[in-house]
Amino acid sequence: MSRIALTKGSLRIPPTYFAVQHALELKGEFDFRFFTMAAQVTDAAVTDAIRVVDASSGTPFAHGRRPWRQRERALPLLNGRMQRQIRAWDPALIHQHFANWSQPAVAAARKAAVPLLLTVHGADAFVPLTPLSDRNALGRPTLRWHHRTVRRAFDASSRILAVSEYIAGVAVTAGADPHRVMVHYQGVDTDLYSPTPRPGGSVPRVVFVGALSRAKGLRDLLEASVLLARDVTHELVIVGDGPLRGEADAAAREHAHIDVQGALDRTGVRAALAGATAFVLPTQENAGRREAAGLVSLEAQASGVPAIVYDSGGASEMLVDGSSGLVVPEGDVPGLADAIRSIIQLPDADWQAMSTRARAFVVESRSLRTSAGQLATHYRELIEER
Repeated sequence: MSRIALTKGSLRIPPTYFAVQHALELKGEFDFRFFTMAAQVTDAAVTDAIRVVDASSGTPFAHGRRPWRQRERALPLLNGRMQRQIRAWDPALIHQHFANWSQPAVAAARKAAVPLLLTVHGADAFVPLTPLSDRNALGRPTLRWHHRTVRRAFDASSRILAVSEYIAGVAVTAGADPHRVMVHYQGVDTDLYSPTPRPGGSVPRVVFVGALSRAKGLRDLLEASVLLARDVTHELVIVGDGPLRGEADAAAREHAHIDVQGALDRTGVRAALAGATAFVLPTQENAGRREAAGLVSLEAQASGVPAIVYDSGGASEMLVDGSSGLVVPEGDVPGLADAIRSIIQLPDADWQAMSTRARAFVVESRSLRTSAGQLATHYRELIEER
């Protein structure tokens, strides 16, 4: 089997699995090893399937010796060590996640003359577009360094995969060669996320999962839900944590239909989505950036829950408007309330039809199985071209 080196500046599982989920699906076709400068992986299902090589191991910045934030600040000290570890394994291809913190992968690919596949996930694509004037005198040298790092990753990559059409456009605007940029939607596990029947006669339940922040549209959702609650009975379940947690808790104290559950693991998210009537993610522009994709809306639809999103960034690419969910103009709070109303007041047969279409859309177009198969094709093509 061809050796694929997966690389990322740091790796922390849980909470995020996206960097390894395709490898777990394809481990029977390729020999994977994950290289990083700081790892904290506590899920045995991952470490049993994929060996994780942590460049900080054996150093003063190893797991268990320093807090995570300190370990991440030490990444520049471990570039050379990670690069050597990648080259020593002699992979046929290097797959780097995120254009920033990509120096070890870029250097290893260049010195070993192997293809470099880069996936840009969102914030990294915006780095070259961030002006130095956005930082103070102390922060500008670091931002300048990140500018160079991302541009070198763009230039060194044989192929660049963007997680949405929106992010593909941002990457090209930031300097990536448009002829090497392709869209690769990150799939979700449709076995893990599957439909659960709605309890008969229950109050319609609307679910939000995400950071409790302005960017994720929490304030708009709270306003829309309170507006809707004047004449439409429903429950709003908020899953997540973040800077607006205090506002969410205050809204819950004032309005009995709002339930703030805080941050939950994957099992908790699945439970929150189970039997829900609608999922809402009114993500919006913040500091010139928008949502890269919004995988959680796919998880909701895979669970048979119609999704409602703002037409912002790549969020609208994660559903079929009018079929598997609804797209609302960004910032239109009354429109958001009307969209929620329209789904939770659907007759049972019509809601079930939308639920079925939502599940079918993800299974057919956005499943992990489909996404992994597409990624395997990229791997084979690049290895053969070498």
